[in-house]
Amino acid sequence: MNLFLAFLLCILHAAECLPLNSPLLDSYDYIIVGGGPSGLTVANRLSENPATNVLLLEAGPADSNEPWIQIPFFAGQGVGSSLDWNLQTVPQTFLDGRTRALPQGRNRGGIGDYDDWVALGNPGWSFWDLLPYFVKSETFTPHPQSDAANAVGINQNPLVHGHSGPVNVSFSNHIYNETVNFFSALNELQMPVSYDPNDGTTAGASFLPLSLNPANQTRCDARSAYFEPYATRPNLWISTNQHVTRVLFEGGSGNPNTTIPTPGDSSVGQGNSYSRPDGLFSNITQNAIVSKRPRPWPINLVLNAFTSRFRKQKREPTNTPITSGPGLLKANGVEFASAASAPRKNITVVREVIIAAGAIHTPQILKLSGIGPSSELQPLQIPVMVDLPGVGMNLQDHALVGVFYPYQRPTSLTSVQIASNYTLFNQFGAIYQANRTGPWTAGPPDGNAFPALSVLTNSSLSIITKAQTQKATHWLPTDIHPNVLAGFDAQRQLLTKALQDPKRAVYELLNFNYGAFSNVNMRPFSRGTVKLISSRPFDPPIIDPRYGSNPVDLDILLASIVYNRKVLATTPMKLLQPLQLNPSPNATDQEILEFIKANLQTEFHPSGTCAMLPLDLGGVVDPQLLVYGTQNLRLVDASIMPVIPASHLQAVVYGVAEKVRTELREPL
Repeated sequence: MNLFLAFLLCILHAAECLPLNSPLLDSYDYIIVGGGPSGLTVANRLSENPATNVLLLEAGPADSNEPWIQIPFFAGQGVGSSLDWNLQTVPQTFLDGRTRALPQGRNRGGIGDYDDWVALGNPGWSFWDLLPYFVKSETFTPHPQSDAANAVGINQNPLVHGHSGPVNVSFSNHIYNETVNFFSALNELQMPVSYDPNDGTTAGASFLPLSLNPANQTRCDARSAYFEPYATRPNLWISTNQHVTRVLFEGGSGNPNTTIPTPGDSSVGQGNSYSRPDGLFSNITQNAIVSKRPRPWPINLVLNAFTSRFRKQKREPTNTPITSGPGLLKANGVEFASAASAPRKNITVVREVIIAAGAIHTPQILKLSGIGPSSELQPLQIPVMVDLPGVGMNLQDHALVGVFYPYQRPTSLTSVQIASNYTLFNQFGAIYQANRTGPWTAGPPDGNAFPALSVLTNSSLSIITKAQTQKATHWLPTDIHPNVLAGFDAQRQLLTKALQDPKRAVYELLNFNYGAFSNVNMRPFSRGTVKLISSRPFDPPIIDPRYGSNPVDLDILLASIVYNRKVLATTPMKLLQPLQLNPSPNATDQEILEFIKANLQTEFHPSGTCAMLPLDLGGVVDPQLLVYGTQNLRLVDASIMPVIPASHLQAVVYGVAEKVRTELREPL
């Protein structure tokens, strides 16, 4: 009888489970817009309370566990797929006048990065405030001690890692021989190479842990971490292919153009969602000597690869206005549609609307809802609900330049050689399927350095001087709002201090096992914008990162590429016989600058467009991530970052999303 009852209970429980795209209710306690890492994290944590109904609306389709999602060797091939918005920037006039692709679809940065957030008016957001949430998000598996691990300086501090969180963080089972040469070269140059990159204390080289399941060597994404193990919850609705067109407010007339279905569907951006662009390292294929013989797998797909318990907080006084109380807007739901031509639907919310649509689409949704600069909304005939000049401003990104140095004497098979040969490709694929070892457990990026500016001894002083003496008005748009201008000036002063600190990273040197580096500016001074092209919600926004608009950024990239010559001249790297193609080893500074302007592109880290700053500094959200002028509209994604950390952003976004659960004060 007990077995029968248990079986019956299992059946009843299964009947309560909600598969993807289940029929929706008319109202929810929380509505979350966006199903990326931040949205799924918040949805998971809120639905831990079985008495709370949570709806997450995601504009894109659900993935089908494609190999390029699961297998590390294929990382980066989602660029240009049906899961990509396929967005383009406007022509970049400070570079070479061409547009750039901006695809949208694991380290945390240094202690000083978050001290800057606090200095900009955000108590409770220091590294040590965020550390419990970084820890809460992960289950960290240390790398086993081995000669290979020691050779690349893997050093793990258990005090800064979690052991019971949803995201598996571990190391690949494969380390390329050439990566050992890279770390040995940096060691010869006296750069720190043995420390835990997640303890926030050192600038130098590190072999980064990845979001990787150590048992089966598959990538651990937000869906597998925060949704699939909890999909049986009967109070969690996930609905895909649902594009939120605006937030609805009590007593607000809203933007009438969102409600009108229009022919066509621009929801995937300016490009064809099934045509793959050259992508992240297109300049490598342009400058390299590439064989023209047929390949089993397109080489540009290899080069696209990239790796990528709540504590009560004591609240200190803040210089930002209180965002709750009478007279503030109250969100009462959202409007959404499956396509531009589809009828609109409305769903009401009881407690909060939480937007987690990313640094490009979160400001777009706010503006379509009437929250943003009145100077932008009024010409589009969008009723202004809250005049917030900072919405869509302060856009920051890590700008990347790929440089190709093909090894003439590699000491192991490189990822390019493997991907370009049917026999090798199938051989290592079989090894991966059999025992989860070999090159398929690792992508081409293999080892990083995050150096301080002080390593560039020949040019660091001149760069610092330029940053100290420039005026905020010199390199920003002429029509910028005074509050946003003041916000950048406050950021500029903190960025300048970071340039002077030998313990804070300024750029990234990303190593590729086949003979290439990516040089990335991690502390951009340039600021861009995200603006509406129309009041229609399915029209892609106007994205202008304004890459290179501040000359300090180009100076840092120039100095870093010149520093590459020192790395290549070390004894360990000379053994590989790297061939310097373009820029050549004798290129002048001006020639290198032209190379940078022609090849600069995104590192996939847009952020800052709805910054957590005081109102008088152009802020959009307060330290609790509530939108100014509203009482129950919250943002949780990279758009809230006032200054982009010198790190990859995935771990940061998970930490921000975990922290917001405390701000919501939703009882479990």
